[in-house]
This record gives sequence, structure tokens and C-alpha cells, in this order.
Amino acid sequence: MHNRMHDFAYKLGFTEETWNAQVSNFGKPGLGGDPEHGNAQKGGIVGGPPAFQSRDNANQNSPPDGVSPTSNMFLWQPIAGSFYAPCVDGDFDMSVIGHEYTHMISNRMVAGPNQNLGGGGNSQSGAMGESWSDLDATEYLSEYGYVPVDGENPTAVGAYVTGEPKAGIRNYPLNSNPLNYSDVGYDTAGFEVHSDGEIWNAVNWAIRQAMIDRYGAGDAALQQSCANGLTPVTSCPGNRRWIQLVYDAWLLMATGDVTMLDARDALLAADAVRFAGANRDLLWNVFARYGFGKGASSNGRFDQDPTPSFESDYANNATVSFKAVGDADGHPVQLFVGDYQARAVPIADTDPATALPATFKIVPGTYTFIARGDGFGEARFSASFVPGQVRDLPVNMPRNLASSSSGATATGDGSPLGNLIDDNEATRWVATGDPAGKQVTVRLDPSLPAQQIARVEVSAMIGPGDNRFSALRQFQVLTCEAKGAVDCSQDGQFTLIYTSAADAFPSVAPRPRAPELITRSFDVPKTKATHVRFRVVTNQCTGGPDFAGEQDSDPRANTDCTTAGPASAAQTVRTAEFQVFSK
Repeated sequence: MHNRMHDFAYKLGFTEETWNAQVSNFGKPGLGGDPEHGNAQKGGIVGGPPAFQSRDNANQNSPPDGVSPTSNMFLWQPIAGSFYAPCVDGDFDMSVIGHEYTHMISNRMVAGPNQNLGGGGNSQSGAMGESWSDLDATEYLSEYGYVPVDGENPTAVGAYVTGEPKAGIRNYPLNSNPLNYSDVGYDTAGFEVHSDGEIWNAVNWAIRQAMIDRYGAGDAALQQSCANGLTPVTSCPGNRRWIQLVYDAWLLMATGDVTMLDARDALLAADAVRFAGANRDLLWNVFARYGFGKGASSNGRFDQDPTPSFESDYANNATVSFKAVGDADGHPVQLFVGDYQARAVPIADTDPATALPATFKIVPGTYTFIARGDGFGEARFSASFVPGQVRDLPVNMPRNLASSSSGATATGDGSPLGNLIDDNEATRWVATGDPAGKQVTVRLDPSLPAQQIARVEVSAMIGPGDNRFSALRQFQVLTCEAKGAVDCSQDGQFTLIYTSAADAFPSVAPRPRAPELITRSFDVPKTKATHVRFRVVTNQCTGGPDFAGEQDSDPRANTDCTTAGPASAAQTVRTAEFQVFSK
């Protein structure tokens, strides 16, 4: 498999002159004596329970040209409250092997062979290193026609080793990814190379598809001929032209400390050199569609909050004016492009006190949005824009009755109680002990009469440092109307009006992921109330079927999350938001 990746990469430009890894350089530039070394079943005998070393992982070291790099493939198995993989051997998953091998390629080609990409740690450059490895491995498999089995998505990285056929080890497969540049740091871990690399995956796979739309997909014979370097790239399908630009762009980056915008510019420059700029319009328009447009900016590779831009000089942009209507009319409301609010960067707001305008330009297309305001919770919606359109984007936002900004207060278990009612997915309420029955009672604005409750919005989003399995899974809503002798101070005065589905936040193996935890809306029976109670039924650890009971036959390991998982999973529950609406 290493040899196949070597030959595939060689035809794209990873040659002796560009510091590849092989026994002999045959008198050509660069240093030989550095073939890729692969350790199969690394730590297979000495690893595993109780510490689970050498499990559920793969890695690659990338020393300078002339020194052999090494990749390690491990065995995979379920680990209670951490990662639920099947019992398989990573040496049989080419998407993982190709991913690790490509780390060596990008580390040597970007800024030369003596500087690893990103310099270690979490950064935009490190995130792109993870992305390029996903993209290159998947492209190798695609061009040679290696189709996965058992219904696996051919663009899912690690589908075999994780047993997850749709997205593999990532939050999203390459071919269905809504992320954009405003989402840096979006995932539960915050700023992190693997999840933030999925942002670069999204825009690159979209470029690949746009190139296919322009130049065609060819047939299996042409794809293989191009992969073998027998057909000039100028006669190849769009996907081959795209991966060629990826390799060309690596050599145009003078430092490993690049931002995603630096890499954007390198890809544009590569197109100018390779194809005389024939795809400049296509590249700019797709980059803009994913937030890398003409006005995007970043304060270095460690910038967790780069400024997105969805405008392109090569498109007839729409001009959009964001307006909050309904109860939120006249109040400050932020607008985010995409599916995430926590740790994301807004594109517009209605607050005249900020430098962010309410009007923005955007490449035509269909987008998802989130509007968020103190006292109004979140509103998720989609909108489409046509070329040259000038339009308002009115968003009706009813008042969040359970918001502290609406006069609500919270009492009950856990802390900080205010985080549950602050209209912000970036903050979290946490309670320890058995999750079942942990509850918070929200007193709606006491200056108002009883309010009609018709809908709740709940977010199970967690954040940096939180165990993924501690996220909420199932919950209940109870209400009480204070009147007469009823003051809603006793449990018996509350009526259960709603129990969510057991998989209200439907995470599956190998672990809970951000897309499954973000805010969801739930209709409840219309009820008048002065007090609304949020009660936990299960978290992901205690309520997820894929995490319950024995998942393997290893006698050394208990895989049941509730009985064997860490306290941070089995004895902790976290919820980001509990919002209540009358409509």
C-alpha cells in the first residue's frame, strides 16, 4: 500500500527532486536511503486494556529528506466511554494508510523537507495537513476505482476501522459537508486539527466537483490512465486536474506556518502556472461559497476566529440585508452562515454598536443560517439567492420565554444554571452523579401572567475539555402554573407534558459528534405555565445503545459505558441550551 501511494504521488510531482521517500534516487536530486517504513499491528500484543495503548489510532512521523519516515497502523476495538470501534486491523483500511502516508508528502513538499507542516499543535496549517491527507487518500481510491463494500460511503475516511459507514472517523464525509471558514473551532473539542481540517475538506471537495462539472468525470479506463500518468493532465477529468493543483500548490508555499487563506492563494497560483489561470473564476467562486471570499482575513495560523467572506469578483453577487422581525425587531441579533453558532464567527448583525454591518454580499446559491439574540434564542433556516439579487433577509424571532434576558431565572441541580438559559450554545450547564433525574426549573418572567408553552429548543452541544459521552441524549419537560395555593415549589405540583424520543440527540458508534448535538426544536403539547422544568433522562453514555453492554469478546475489557466508562462520561451530564417558545 505504501508502494502504491508512492507511485500515485510520484506521477503528481512527489519525485526525487521534491524530496520523496525511496531507497535510491537513481542519481537524481534529493537524498535516497529513506524508504517509508510501516509497522503493521503496532503494539498489537503489548497494547490494549487496561490502558488501551496502541489502539484506535494511526500515525506518521516525517523526518527530513534522507531519513526514513515511519507510519504505524494499530488494532482497533471499543473503549468504554471513549471510542467504540469494531475489533479490526487498521492495516486493512487504505483510507487510513493513505491518509498517514500523505502526511509525509505534505510535510516534505510544503516549505521543503526540513519543516513539518504547522510545526505541531492546533493551527489552520495543521488542520489542512489532516485535510490534505483525507483528500489524497480518497482520491487515490477513487481514481483506481476501489469501491467500498457494505454500503460504505466512498468518501468516508476510516469507515472500515470505525465501523461507521456514512462519515467514518470524521463529523462529515467529504461529499456532504456544510462547514465553512466561519466555523473554525466549531467542534466539541474547539480549535482542533482533525475537525477544523473538515472545513478545508468541504471547500476542496466542492472544487473537485466543480472541476468535474467543467471537464467531465471520464470513465474508469481514463481515470486509471491518468492515475498512472499515461494521459496528460490537460486531457484528464476534472478530479485529476484538481488533485494536480493540490500537489502543485504545496510547492508554492514558502512556509509551513500557512493559513487556509495562504493555501487558497497557492491553489490559485498553481492554476495560473499549470493551466494559465483557466479555472480562476471557478476557484474564486467556490472559495467564496465556503467563506474564503475576497474579504476573508486571518491573523495567522493560530487564529481561531478568522473573518469569513462569501463574496467573489467572478460572480454576480447577491446583496443581502439581514433584518430581525417579530419580537426581536429592534434588538441586537447576530447572523451566522452554516449550522454552528458556538465558537463560530457571524457574518452580520443588527446591532448598530458593532462594526459588523447588517448588509453583506454573497455568491448566489442556497445556504443555511442561524440567527441568535439575547432573549430570542436561535432560529435556524435556509435561504437561496440568485445572481445580482438585492433583497432583505427577514428572520422572524419569537421571544425565548426561558431566557435570562427575558426575565427568567433558574434553580435546581448542577451549575452554572445561567448557562442553560443564556441563548448561547457556547456555554454549558453540567450536573454530576447519575444523570437520570437531574433537573433545572425555569421561572418565567414573574411580571407576566402564565405563558402558553408550545415548543422547546434544546442543545446538547459540549465544548473543549468535555467528555463527548456526557452530552444529553433524552430529556423531559414538566410545567406548573402558579395560582391560588399552588406556588410551584413542590415536585407534585409539576405535570409531565413531554418526553423526548430516546434518541433525541441520536449519536451512534464510534462516538457522539457535533452535528448530532447542536440545537434541535421539539413541539410540546400547548400548556399554560409560569414554571417550566427541564429534566434529564439519559446522557449519551447511559442512553446510547451503541455504548451499552459488551461490544467485543476481549476478556480483559468491559466496554459498557455506564459501568466501565470514566466518571466524566457515566456520572456527568451536560446541556448547552433550554429554550421555551409560545409558537
